[in-house]
Amino acid sequence: MKKILVSTLIAIMVGATLTGCGNKNNGNSSSTEQSQQQTASVSAKDVVEKLNEKEYVRAAAEIDDTIASEIYHLNLDDVEDYGILETQISPGPGFIMVVKAKDGKVDAVKASVEQVLQDKVGNAFYPAEKEIAESAEVKVDGNLVSLFILNSEVASDAQATYEELIK
Repeated sequence: MKKILVSTLIAIMVGATLTGCGNKNNGNSSSTEQSQQQTASVSAKDVVEKLNEKEYVRAAAEIDDTIASEIYHLNLDDVEDYGILETQISPGPGFIMVVKAKDGKVDAVKASVEQVLQDKVGNAFYPAEKEIAESAEVKVDGNLVSLFILNSEVASDAQATYEELIK
């Protein structure tokens, strides 16, 4: 199990090294402020734990602060809390990331999560995994930034559950 985890982390780091950085700002600041007020009491970690109970991600690994900052590009100074689920089973996509940004840091966190998405696309080994990663998108709901890379069988249910949890 350790060899698989180490191999996965090495592959992710190599992919991150080869991937360029990008920052897109498509958000409307006034609607972002309204959404931030709505999601202010939501804990990203709690949301991800509840999603994990539904087993949308098979054999999910625990992600600590070191991996969150080094592999998943999070600047923990910009983050209030976060939750990340990643499958340890291959082949097959299985990734959920929800990050609660500190006030004024949503764009920085979104850029970090977009970098994670690019890493996932670049590191996809199987064509189906790459296709699913390419169709995924980073979403912002107030100060919550999320990324779901899941099989089509569970993706819509996971997204609906997420939207219900953050209301």
